Amino acid sequence: MMDFRRIVVPSSDFRSQSQQDARKVTQHTESLFTGAMSAQIFRDNFKLTTWLALGAFVQALISFLLSPIYAAAPVSLLIAYRFIRAILMHKGIIHNSQMDGVLMGKFSVQVPSKDGAPPKQASEQDLAVIILAARSNHALGIFGPGYRDVSNYINAMVADLWDNADGYGCKCSAHPSTLPFSEHPAEAWIAVLGQTTWVAANERYSNNQVMVLCYFRSMEDLNSYAHGPLHRKAWAWWNGITATHPHISIMHEVYNAPRNHWENIFINNHLTGIAGTQATVNVDNHRVRPLVDASRGSLRTQMGRFCRGDGKENEVYGPE
Repeated sequence: MMDFRRIVVPSSDFRSQSQQDARKVTQHTESLFTGAMSAQIFRDNFKLTTWLALGAFVQALISFLLSPIYAAAPVSLLIAYRFIRAILMHKGIIHNSQMDGVLMGKFSVQVPSKDGAPPKQASEQDLAVIILAARSNHALGIFGPGYRDVSNYINAMVADLWDNADGYGCKCSAHPSTLPFSEHPAEAWIAVLGQTTWVAANERYSNNQVMVLCYFRSMEDLNSYAHGPLHRKAWAWWNGITATHPHISIMHEVYNAPRNHWENIFINNHLTGIAGTQATVNVDNHRVRPLVDASRGSLRTQMGRFCRGDGKENEVYGPE
């Protein structure tokens, strides 16, 4: 890989972690609105003042039913627990769970070829990105008519990226990272590189849009998926309800980045965005994530990551 240095090496521990990642992907694509994402969307459906009022109401009800000491005990213990735990993590006495999943150092994602071969230069593959988003503007927010159908279609379409992707994704019955390399198909990851889900929490005080960011190898692959049967079904459903459900908003943005026209950098970061890609590199007969050290060589600078520089362009500003 020219001057690239992997920051994740093949090992039994990594393969075990890959299997854990695969299980998370499977669970995630079954429904985008489960676990942490479900909690975020539900919490975002109501304003902060509404949550405070609900808490005050519950506390008042408990105070009415129980003696003051018992009524104050639950919230007092919870606040004390959260405060003490935060202090202990700050002092390094206990593990800081906020650092879980953070990969220390400066790294970049370099998309491998379709057969898993490591790239020979920075950003040597094409890349296509689509942002899908939906929002309910109903007075009931996510509980308004039709929004659950929207979420179900989004869930199904994202799951379809992995489960039924004969023409635009994984051509295998199981997630590749759960399989021995000998069982990997020749083109384990043809088109779909990965996806991440976000809540755009700064647009208004509550009930913001939910966004899904998907990465494809090319516009041809993205279009192949967009014209697949499931997306066409969702398309037809949407065209049939727009007149009766004006409170539902949907949108998408598409970006086509030819080779040497995209780059990324992560510093002490968790694997999000393109860093959460499920594309893998064949290294010593094992599949590993395509993460490379960006603290050295051409990947040190933006122009280097565009494959238009040698990584020394910023030395005029002094050492990093």
